Amino acid sequence: MSAILEATGISFSWGKNHVLKDLDLKVEGNELVAILGVNGAGKSTLLKCLNRILTPQSGQIRVSSADVSQASLLDLSKLMSYVPQSVRSSFSMDVYDVVLLGRRPHINWSIGVDDRDKVSETLRFLKLEEFAFRRFDQLSGGERQRVIIAKAVAQDPILFLFDEPTSDLDLKSQIEIMKTLRELVSDKESPKSALVAIHDINIAARFADRILLLHEGRIIADGTPFEVLTSSNIAEVFGVTSEIQEKTDYSPMRIIVKDEIRNDEEE
Repeated sequence: MSAILEATGISFSWGKNHVLKDLDLKVEGNELVAILGVNGAGKSTLLKCLNRILTPQSGQIRVSSADVSQASLLDLSKLMSYVPQSVRSSFSMDVYDVVLLGRRPHINWSIGVDDRDKVSETLRFLKLEEFAFRRFDQLSGGERQRVIIAKAVAQDPILFLFDEPTSDLDLKSQIEIMKTLRELVSDKESPKSALVAIHDINIAARFADRILLLHEGRIIADGTPFEVLTSSNIAEVFGVTSEIQEKTDYSPMRIIVKDEIRNDEEE
């Protein structure tokens, strides 16, 4: 089976600011891949290039062997769904109908039983049944974020692109959402994958199969959490000293940030 996502030579600039520099990445089926890096490292820009919100200056992106640059928007929306970092839309409709919007790529002339079943299944999956007939614009920021994630799940793509999906959530909800994303990509009979831009190193270490460490427009490390999240890599990218602890009952590793690296220490 070919990779879910293959991107080669991706470069993107805002004027003279070279945000992405000749990036290569591949995501296989049933993988949860986290993208880590400081604010402004290009995590969001990379996701937007992958789903054609932005057009890279160079490179090729293929999802399930289809060239993203040549795909129609309808076909593209069947291949991947995208959840932005913040929810700007204020839908004045019920949560059920917002999630149903995720089925638009699959609807021909009218909404079918399969579409409604998928919405109901997704609401149960994300534990949103009690919100189904509440107005979206009356929800809290964290609740809205969960509904937008549900909309992406109902879309039923093979690749999920999540930009800081836990940014507006409390700690318990962060863990629940990451467990949900983990479950989304675990079905061996229907391979799906997720690429998640995230800022929390420990959550990435706990849930991701692989981590891409993005720094100054380039991927400087790509591998398992153990391979990528070393003290030297963390120091180079985040400018802090850290201690790596061994496996616990809840996570394969734990990173304790100690202090920022001062210029005089670097010299």
